[in-house]
Amino acid sequence: MSRKIGKAVNEFNQQMKPVSLWADAWKRLRKNKMALISLWVVGFYALVALTAPLFPFLDYRTQVIQHSNLPPSFRPAGQLVIEKLEAQKALIEDRINNSGMTSLQSDLDRTNADLQFAKDHINDPVNKKVYIFGTDSLGRDMLAKTIYGARISMMVGLIGTLTAVLVGILIGAISGYVGGWLDNILMRFVDIMYGLPYMLIVIILMAMFRKEGQSSIFILFIGIALVSWLTVARVVRGQIISLKNSEFVEAARSMGASSGRIIFRHLLPNTLGVIIVFTSLSLPSFIMNESFLSFLGMGVSAPLSSWGSLVSEGANTMELYPWQLLAPAIEMTLFLFFMNFLGDGLRDALDPQSKNRT
Repeated sequence: MSRKIGKAVNEFNQQMKPVSLWADAWKRLRKNKMALISLWVVGFYALVALTAPLFPFLDYRTQVIQHSNLPPSFRPAGQLVIEKLEAQKALIEDRINNSGMTSLQSDLDRTNADLQFAKDHINDPVNKKVYIFGTDSLGRDMLAKTIYGARISMMVGLIGTLTAVLVGILIGAISGYVGGWLDNILMRFVDIMYGLPYMLIVIILMAMFRKEGQSSIFILFIGIALVSWLTVARVVRGQIISLKNSEFVEAARSMGASSGRIIFRHLLPNTLGVIIVFTSLSLPSFIMNESFLSFLGMGVSAPLSSWGSLVSEGANTMELYPWQLLAPAIEMTLFLFFMNFLGDGLRDALDPQSKNRT
């Protein structure tokens, strides 16, 4: 019985459809339900962050002082303001009646005026707005602030990750494949960079060159890019060293393939799983670093905000207005949680040794 020429067949002479690396990895990833859910959640985060300017109702810069410190609710803001002022009025009247604090009469008159103004303008468009995440002390929508904060935090994480991957792959691959004196020089440089107090250097840079707006983000990117590539360089170097004497590399070398082609066409694709896993697990790390700096007041400057700066602001008012802390904290925690699950799922999907495990 003859087999079809040019077609892959199995032992039963059945034609086999070739499966690419990515198709095979996607097939295994779909079997991991938690990783698949994480992929959709992370994708939803990214989509909302990217398309936020397209939604006119999401404006983190609009300040409505009358709506300051409103709790999360699905009711119109005008009703919440009236309830807030009525509760304030009742409290002042109680203190005047029980304690005889006549000095509070001016406060009561001002509260009555504000209450009457709120009732007269309850049908205004601004009072029909719904704040499902509440508002801050300036009457800004916490939902809009957390979404725009996600844009900054995710951008910082993405810039740091891309820097780590691109620079780390280049230096690690060259160092591992060439070896010798070049490997010693590059790795000693990596050791020196590792010995530097990374976070202290970033704080000093932010303190020296920090300016308002975009400039502070630029300095933050420089600080993150300084040493973000060190770990991936070492990981790629180790993978290249373990693979550079393999049979497929020797075969490519015997056919006259150049060193660049061997590195980028044969060696790096075999380290792709490690690189992608490192990328997915590094992005949360960079977001945490930015959040730490912003929490210390050395990160993103106003009027821009990130998850870290929002958490820092919410921590100051958490006893009275806990939603100002919980909204960005929960959003950041969920994103980091699902990113870690996605990284684990990608590791299993892209690991060739895991094909026979499922």
